[in-house]
Amino acid sequence: MNRTPIALAALALLVSAAAGAFAEGATARAKTPGPTAGTQLATGLVNPRGITMGPDGMLYVAEAGSGGSTAITIDGGQHKVGTTGRISKIDPATGTVTTVASNLPSDVGPLGDAVGPAGVAFLGAQLYYLQTHGGTAYGFPATPTGLYKVNADGTTTLVADIGAFNIANPVADITNGTQKDIEVGGNPYSMTVRGGNFYVVDGNQNQLLQVTPAGTVSRVTAFSGHPVTTGITYAPGGPFYVTTLGQFPFAPSAGTVLQVGYPTGSTNKIAGGVSSLTDVAIGPGGQLYALNFGDQNTSPGPPWMPFTGKILKVNSDGTMTPIVSGFTFATSMIFSGNTAYVVNNGLSALAPGAIWQIPNFSSVTPVAGASPAAAPTAAPAAAAPTSVPATPVTGVTAPNTGTGPAAGTAGNLGWYLVALAAAAAGVAATLAGRRMAARGPRLQR
Repeated sequence: MNRTPIALAALALLVSAAAGAFAEGATARAKTPGPTAGTQLATGLVNPRGITMGPDGMLYVAEAGSGGSTAITIDGGQHKVGTTGRISKIDPATGTVTTVASNLPSDVGPLGDAVGPAGVAFLGAQLYYLQTHGGTAYGFPATPTGLYKVNADGTTTLVADIGAFNIANPVADITNGTQKDIEVGGNPYSMTVRGGNFYVVDGNQNQLLQVTPAGTVSRVTAFSGHPVTTGITYAPGGPFYVTTLGQFPFAPSAGTVLQVGYPTGSTNKIAGGVSSLTDVAIGPGGQLYALNFGDQNTSPGPPWMPFTGKILKVNSDGTMTPIVSGFTFATSMIFSGNTAYVVNNGLSALAPGAIWQIPNFSSVTPVAGASPAAAPTAAPAAAAPTSVPATPVTGVTAPNTGTGPAAGTAGNLGWYLVALAAAAAGVAATLAGRRMAARGPRLQR
């Protein structure tokens, strides 16, 4: 699916109209609904994405930033790039935010989508982060897409050039022409640490990579059909779990939780039916939970219904029960004991990025109307294999990827962020539009 089904001019008008609505609708925005449990711990973040808990008990968050003033052309569109990406530390007791690393690459696309620092993780006491949309194609020749070590003085050191690996070893869907949209270097979105190595999920190349501390990159498995893979976690001694966002128009059937065998890479679908999943985590009692960015909007307008992001309990029968709802553009979550931390407003167009804290999570009553939630159970066992097979690592050859991304589709993670910008604009217009007789231009399908 190419970007052409979306009328870019109309979308630009929508974003412009919403910008005016931000000013006019300040009072309405202040009264917008919040999540059904917990409280806001910290705010003021700029397009926050991944989150982790450090060995010091502090929260660490990757912020994609707000681009910059340097204009470059990628795939016929003008991008504004700069070094506004950063890594922040947040005290869970006070909500105090401290900058750990700054001046990191940030890319804002033609419609306001921000891409930059994505995931964060610790190996021992050392902090690492994922940089997305780095490299020459995005105006950062000295800072490629990859895994970086965050030094004590706030500088960063490249550990692994994931972008170079992706260009030299594209997934089968790209080599055989099935997947037309290609982000140069891929789109590493999240990661976890296991057995002394990093495991990275790429949302454009749709794969799970292993990266060693020495910088060696290898593919564990790839997921066919361009499902747009997002979050990752694993059960101690068990498999990985990976979530999928799906492609535009983000139907519930496209949101899935996949189980990936360790170390085999065999893949099974274990749950689905909820639109746009962005993360997965093991919570209290070993229960598996997934994070929903928002429900699909089936009427003309933004791709998602506002204020519908949820934490969902993954049940052993493959269904998911909403436990907390009301998040706005939720992008990642973690658990620390019986407390959940969720990145809210991961797209900061409607409001500054924030961290939501939910203590005593196991005692939270599921949202009204949800199916009764059972007591926490172990993460679900593997289901029968589905049509999401593992892709062999051998026999991969590099195609001609050109000097920039292909025309792109609404299924790639970069375009996902464009759609988020459109959704944010639509939400703002809706809030201000309570006093308007007619709505402005809408997202065209």
